[in-house]
Amino acid sequence: MDPSHRVHVHASYKRYKKADGPEKETVPRWLCVVCGGTISVLPDKLLPYRPVGTDLLERWLDTEFMGRGPPVVTESERGCLKRALTRFLQRIPSLTEVLGQMINDLSPTATQLWVRLRKLGKLTVILRFLAEDIKASLLGDYRCLQPWAVPG
Repeated sequence: MDPSHRVHVHASYKRYKKADGPEKETVPRWLCVVCGGTISVLPDKLLPYRPVGTDLLERWLDTEFMGRGPPVVTESERGCLKRALTRFLQRIPSLTEVLGQMINDLSPTATQLWVRLRKLGKLTVILRFLAEDIKASLLGDYRCLQPWAVPG
């Protein structure tokens, strides 16, 4: 999307806050009046396409790669976190490529990559850095990070 285009509040939708439980979070949607596209703006504590929050995933990855104590999780959360871990492991080559010289090793291990990313700060900071500065994400190549084609 072109940053010079005006956007207006369009609608919102609800999504579950956690893998377990009835609590939902409202996610606002915006409409680009020029392109006609809509934009959902996730709160910092939510992950795209994952029903676990950033704090929980951060603790899970810290457990896996930094030897920290595991968080208490439900079976549903455990499944979500294992799938997120698998996606992170699959993304190591892509992340290494886009991060370039930030990563000292040509083929870092998952631990080396996570420790290097954690030097940036909490997972919310890492995700924002990847999205804004690198146009990438920790767990997937999301359409929202790709340039929009202008119709016509």
